[in-house]
Amino acid sequence: MKLTENLDASQVSIWWPERVALFQQNSIDVSSVNKIDSAGVAFLVKWAQACQRDNQRLSIQGASPELVQLISLYGVSALFDLVSLQ
Repeated sequence: MKLTENLDASQVSIWWPERVALFQQNSIDVSSVNKIDSAGVAFLVKWAQACQRDNQRLSIQGASPELVQLISLYGVSALFDLVSLQ
């Protein structure tokens, strides 16, 4: 799944009702996302936890250095398979 919207509090509130369907996927591409805030990271954490319940890991493709740093600062790096932008 390729995300093209900002992953911020505003977008999370739109996607939250659709989370059951979204969380069935275990790979996302965020290379086109310009902004991911703390609400977006929390959403990704919930998504990763849903994947774990199915014995899978959430793979995040195209993670910007800022996203990698934010995930690291929150101490949740172990929940994801991160593929950074080169």
